[in-house]
Amino acid sequence: MGSSDEKRHVVLPDKADDVRLVERIAGGDAEALGELYDRYGRTAFGMLYRMLPGPEAAEEVTQDAFHSIWRQARSYRRERGSVRTWLLAICRNAAIDWRRTRGKRVEREVAIDGAAELLSDAKVDERVIDALRAEKIRKAVGELPAEQREVLALAFWGGYSQSEIAARTNTPLGTVKSRVRLGMNKLRERLADER
Repeated sequence: MGSSDEKRHVVLPDKADDVRLVERIAGGDAEALGELYDRYGRTAFGMLYRMLPGPEAAEEVTQDAFHSIWRQARSYRRERGSVRTWLLAICRNAAIDWRRTRGKRVEREVAIDGAAELLSDAKVDERVIDALRAEKIRKAVGELPAEQREVLALAFWGGYSQSEIAARTNTPLGTVKSRVRLGMNKLRERLADER
């Protein structure tokens, strides 16, 4: 029983452990910030990836957010919510700030780059093929049973591990693993058929 509980504790730290990490960060402990990043960096990146125009922006804003956490650790109040909620709110605010400042500049640069790309027939063909492929994937995902869609969304777009998904959805880990495997197999089959 002990090893199972220990594994679960490592994968899903309790809220008190998160609070202790933030307290250590507030005291200037850089190692604690690294531990917090190891614990929530993937989740933060997954959320920011959905909010921002690409992986580079999501990575940049994730780093900015963790710098903010370093500076704002003393502002965390346990009674207002969990560390995870506080951390994701900082990430969300960092994404909004990025969109207001750098995002506007990037959007202008992308628009100029996009106009240049339209001059190349090969680029247009690639973009059409990519758009069609993305639409096929969306359609295939939409046809999956709801349980499989949910676990795939949490894993690939939410950045959760299978253990975290099991805890979050109150589903046995074996069932989560089966749903991920079945969902991926069905996607592979449907997308292979369409080729």
